[in-house]
Amino acid sequence: MIELVVLVAVVVLVGWLVVRKQKQRSAAIASGEEAGVPCMLKWPAQGARWKAGRLLIGGGSGGSLVWQPSSGKQEVPLPTDLRRTGLRPPTMREGMTINPSSRIVECQSSSDGDILIAVMPLDLPHLTNALESA
Repeated sequence: MIELVVLVAVVVLVGWLVVRKQKQRSAAIASGEEAGVPCMLKWPAQGARWKAGRLLIGGGSGGSLVWQPSSGKQEVPLPTDLRRTGLRPPTMREGMTINPSSRIVECQSSSDGDILIAVMPLDLPHLTNALESA
């Protein structure tokens, strides 16, 4: 019984921390500060696999989106002509690599081809607004 109470307490704490971080990110983006939206990126220029990282939105990036990989590599600016072409849930196969509850934003660039960005539903409006304004 004690294990169940501890488990419930941990789940509630983690949920609270996730929602708190998302609210902080939303407030930062709304005030024009730079914020990193956690997501996964599949970009042929960076390899054929999904890569975890953050998409830096707002702030001093001058309207362009910047990709910051989790693996500690350098930040990479996304193409300036990037435009959204679709939105879909992950396929069964993609759901084994990325979070199955995420949404995949399909983008296209004339120079780099198709770019896929997987983002959680709570952060989806931030990404779509950033793509429209870039």
